[in-house]
Amino acid sequence: METEAKKIPFDKDLPTVLFILRDDGGCGFYRCLQPAMFLRRARLFNTITDMRATTPEHILQADLIVFQDIGSTQSLEAFNFALAQGKPVVVEVDDYLNGVSPHNPGYGAWNPSTLFIPRAVIQMQKASAMTVSTPQLAREYFPHNKNIHVLPNFLDKDKWSNNQEKTMDGMIRIGWSGGNAHLDDLQMISKVIEKVVRKYDGKVKFEMMGMVKQELKNTFGHLGEFSETCPHCNYQGEFKVWNPENQDNYPLVLASHGWDIALAPVIDTAFNNAKSDLKLKEYSTCGFAPIASRVTPYEEAQEQGCDVLLCKSFDEWYNNIIELIENEDKRRQMVKNNHKWMEKNWIDENVYLYAGVYEEIIEKHKKLKP
Repeated sequence: METEAKKIPFDKDLPTVLFILRDDGGCGFYRCLQPAMFLRRARLFNTITDMRATTPEHILQADLIVFQDIGSTQSLEAFNFALAQGKPVVVEVDDYLNGVSPHNPGYGAWNPSTLFIPRAVIQMQKASAMTVSTPQLAREYFPHNKNIHVLPNFLDKDKWSNNQEKTMDGMIRIGWSGGNAHLDDLQMISKVIEKVVRKYDGKVKFEMMGMVKQELKNTFGHLGEFSETCPHCNYQGEFKVWNPENQDNYPLVLASHGWDIALAPVIDTAFNNAKSDLKLKEYSTCGFAPIASRVTPYEEAQEQGCDVLLCKSFDEWYNNIIELIENEDKRRQMVKNNHKWMEKNWIDENVYLYAGVYEEIIEKHKKLKP
């Protein structure tokens, strides 16, 4: 996608947005790289994307600078340089940084013993505005900046229109997909999964994508994994771990698994309540019937039209999974409903939200100049 962006020439009559990314993973992609591509494709803005380090030339060239990379000394130095040049700056945040779990790989930076959070707060307070992915994040950060815009996470319709036919072998496949920061979440439902799989004696399989076995720390150690047909039950085992995929291949590979049911468990914490509903959007466009934790982003998605079963307790998780295993018609109806819900959640149609916010920030900054 970034390669395509670079093929679109700059238009001297358009303003330029500089995005300074924290990473090129999910956060960097959905919050910076994808909006940059679609803003440029729609001829709304010229865009520049820099990974962590930027240059004085890029800052001077930009009409607006979006800092996703915050909290580091390098970021603060670039941020202060942009302010000194009279540029409007935006702090973009997709997580509740004060609530990062010690089990999250990011905790090395975002914990009370470092200066990352104090430096990030300084940037939030000095920024012209902030952009966040959820209303809950806007509420959390409001004490630091009164000018906060909610820009939800959207999907690219061209990349995510990959519905796959289910494998007609009589097996029900329950899936989970995510990054390596979800060990606590998976441990919360591991006994539920084990009970469900045991109940159906080889007719139900649990599959995972995104965490390798070493990261799981034997969380599903009681489930037998087989790469081929199990010699005991003549099915492909009870448990399968698929390797992570890069951002380009992820939509197609995820859809290709053809899961009947997909799970989105997250522990009820301040950090998780500030997350977005992106996982439900991914599952919905792939044609998976979703079951999720009863936390703020998934409750709000349900209110906005997502057909998802929400769970709080062991019994709710177990009973909801059993209900969808036993009720194929309900699964099909959920998939149908969620395809309709996704019609309003494509970046293609929503890139104008980004453009409107950036234009408003630039215009407001001009009026504040002496």
